[in-house]
Amino acid sequence: MSAGLNTPLDASPLPSRLSVRTLIEDLIGRSVDLQDAPPMPAKPTNVAAPYVTDRLGIAAVAVVNLEGAARLGGALGMLPKGGVEDAIADKDLFEMLHSCCYEVLNVLAAAFNVPNAPHVRLYEMYGPKTPIPPDVAALAGTIGQRLDVKLSISGYGDGLLSIVVR
Repeated sequence: MSAGLNTPLDASPLPSRLSVRTLIEDLIGRSVDLQDAPPMPAKPTNVAAPYVTDRLGIAAVAVVNLEGAARLGGALGMLPKGGVEDAIADKDLFEMLHSCCYEVLNVLAAAFNVPNAPHVRLYEMYGPKTPIPPDVAALAGTIGQRLDVKLSISGYGDGLLSIVVR
């Protein structure tokens, strides 16, 4: 199900690197380093998470590659690195990794909820086995207000994260 059309009242600011890193570090209890990365589109092996306003307008989308999703989920769930690497090799997130990645993306909504901006929440997490709706994929591929980083998660390894706002 698609989140719907966006209106100007649904504009959210692009979160800072510091706010993204701090939210993730505080949640998973591990250090996370962020470095520049190329833009990452929504594709079937990635995870895409649209964030919507109370009016169900898409305000932003986060895209995490499979490696990043598995490593974020594994770090939150304190799962053995070997199991995380197995999931990456299988190109799938098993239930625990999926749930934990969802929770990281859910908490990431706090980075958008700043004064004088609309309240946003995670609408859904699509991928790697769930099709990404066309409007979510289109926003993920937009050039403009975006943050594209490589996450280096202590003890788990690297992944890619892109955040795009309307």
